[in-house]
Amino acid sequence: MTNRNPLFAYVYRFGMPLFDRVFYHRYRREAMRHAIGRLLMVGLGPGSDLRFLPPAVTSVAAVEPVAAFRRMAGALARRHGIAVDIVDAVGESIPFPDNSFDSVHVGLVLCSVDDVAATLGEIRRVLAPGGRLVVLEHVRGAGAMARFQDLIARPWSWLASGCEPNRRTADAIAAA
Repeated sequence: MTNRNPLFAYVYRFGMPLFDRVFYHRYRREAMRHAIGRLLMVGLGPGSDLRFLPPAVTSVAAVEPVAAFRRMAGALARRHGIAVDIVDAVGESIPFPDNSFDSVHVGLVLCSVDDVAATLGEIRRVLAPGGRLVVLEHVRGAGAMARFQDLIARPWSWLASGCEPNRRTADAIAAA
């Protein structure tokens, strides 16, 4: 992810807990219940999804390109006694061998990666045969919602460090 707004990590870290309580909390829990075995989290952010790890997960690794997010996620993991290996890397170049993970989680990150197809290709590469892709993403809406997303796309992308609210994420996943 190209870090377009250096303050984004801090805005996200302090604003997201309220947004989570109002909206995303139940979606995070639901998505994470599908994670199993060796889990890779792509774009860990401040680590919000770590709080919802199910017992079926045996180990956790993560790639996160933003140093502030790595620090925040590491602190959250320590507070909750969660062992996680957080690596400075991007989704387009995941530094793990082929077939390394039983599940790969992407949570609110495919909207922000520089190359969605490359990221999904890397996820496919590191995901073991029969593995699970665990997804929690916002997607392009239809009708008035799509027009609204188009209207706010440029300022939102700057404010949210590259997040494209109108990205056709569902189509990209289906094409992968």
